[in-house]
Amino acid sequence: MSLRFAEEILLLALDDASGKVHPLPEGSLGLAISGALIMELAFKGVLDSDDKTMQVISRQPTGDALLDDVLAKIPAESDLSIQRALNAVNANIDEWKTRLFDELKQGGILKQEEHRFLFVLKERRYPVIDDREEQEVKSRIRDVVLDHDAIPDPRDVVIICLMDACDLSNVVFTEQERIDHKERIQTIAKMDFVGQALSAAVAKIQQALLEVMAYSGM
Repeated sequence: MSLRFAEEILLLALDDASGKVHPLPEGSLGLAISGALIMELAFKGVLDSDDKTMQVISRQPTGDALLDDVLAKIPAESDLSIQRALNAVNANIDEWKTRLFDELKQGGILKQEEHRFLFVLKERRYPVIDDREEQEVKSRIRDVVLDHDAIPDPRDVVIICLMDACDLSNVVFTEQERIDHKERIQTIAKMDFVGQALSAAVAKIQQALLEVMAYSGM
C-alpha cells in the first residue's frame, strides 16, 4: 500500500499497542495532517509556493478523491498565504482524519476498537495490525538524520518537517539521538516552506495555551 504523507504521520503519531495518539502539543497533529495533505497536492503539481504565499495551479482531478476534496477547500486567491491555506484545510480536519483512518483500516494496517470509560463514554482506538509501513517510514527518517552526509529525498524532507513541527521526534529517535542530531533535524525541517508555516502555527497555539493557563492561575 502506497501511503500519503498524512497517513505516514498518523502512523507515527499512534502508539502501536494501545492504538491511542501519543501526547502531542494541542492542535499540532491536525495541523500536521493538513500540512501533509497540502504537500501531497504540491507533489502532484497542482499547488506551488514560495516562502510566504501559495498558488493553486490547477483544479483538475488528481485521481485521488480525498486530495480532490482537500484541494476544493483551498481558496482561489492570487496572494494566498500558506497560513491561510493551512487554516482552510484544517477547518475540516475531523473529516480528513476519519477518511485517512478508514483507508488505513481497509489496507489492513490498522483495526478499530471501541473502549468504554466511566461506564458510558466511548473512546475509539486504532491498534496497528501490520507495522511494515510505519517501520519503513522510521527507517527512512533515521537514515537521513543520523547520516549527516546523506542528501534528503524531497519526500523525506516533508515527513521530517511534519514530525518536527508536531513533536514526534521522540517516537523515532532516542533522547540522546535527539540531543546529538537536533541541529540536523532542524536544518532539514527548514528546507520546506509549508513546514515552516506549520511550525509557526503550532508555536502560536502553544503560546495561546500558556497565556490562558497563566491568566486562569493554572
